[in-house]
Amino acid sequence: MMRIWLAAALLTACVSAPVGAHAPPRDLRALIAEARSEARTGDSVWAGFSASPAGVLLVEAERETLFCHDGPASEFWAAGRDGVTGCAMRQRARVFPPNLLASFPALDGQPTIVIGTPEATGQSHDSWLITLLHERFHQMQDASPGHAAAVAALDLAGGDQTGMWMLNYPFPYQQGETAAAFAVLARAGVAVLDAQGAERGAALRAYIEAREAARASVSAADWRYFEFQAWKEGVARWTQIAIGRRARSPAIRALAETQHGEIRTRLAALDLAAAGRVAFYAIGAAEAEMLERAGPDWRGAYFDHLALGPLLQRAARQG
Repeated sequence: MMRIWLAAALLTACVSAPVGAHAPPRDLRALIAEARSEARTGDSVWAGFSASPAGVLLVEAERETLFCHDGPASEFWAAGRDGVTGCAMRQRARVFPPNLLASFPALDGQPTIVIGTPEATGQSHDSWLITLLHERFHQMQDASPGHAAAVAALDLAGGDQTGMWMLNYPFPYQQGETAAAFAVLARAGVAVLDAQGAERGAALRAYIEAREAARASVSAADWRYFEFQAWKEGVARWTQIAIGRRARSPAIRALAETQHGEIRTRLAALDLAAAGRVAFYAIGAAEAEMLERAGPDWRGAYFDHLALGPLLQRAARQG
């Protein structure tokens, strides 16, 4: 579930003549509708989740269909109201890669999920639905007050205006000291997740010590990048699981439980050099779980930072 912006030239590509308006397959529209319904379940995790931007651009082989978008989307033609999702549909000839999984300001400056079909993205229908919940949280993040300015203030883009720095930032994944420090951090994270009762406080304090050691192994800019990725992608991963575990569908609940267990598994075998940026998804999701176990009040302060470190420090003091 990469989160990227593409070049402005791509986003403003000229529209070809209509290739024939038709509704996408009903099963995909049903999944989009189910994700919209589960967004209301998500309000029990994040206040206002279902009120966040909800635009979905479904990318098929020849065309793209836009659902639930509030802007003019002037480069699209009307394709009628969909009785399955309850949204007006608009279409255009395909612009984006058919295997894209992302959320970014793709249309009218609004955070929009741009997603290929389950087949094109290599996912089951259940995992595709959970991905929609992951990307919906990115829409909520992007729409939060002051978010764009706060991201710019991280001073990590290096002049890149496309947002690709979020994927391509030169973090020292291969540097031996850094990889070793993050391996220790991951093992300390497993200890926190495994701790019971009174053991949790000591395990969390040990984790924060390991976190400081990892911080010392990189530059200040590198650490800001890690914090941002853990905050952004890690908490989105945790959110898809948290909402999935509350879903009405038994299959979605079962998949979310499997993904919940995978957090610990990935930490236990973390290899920063091999995993690269994806390692931060597991670390951030684990940190969100640590905060949740310390008390759900962390969610109220989440949008005050672009880092989980301050929240973990607070949890350790309170515990």
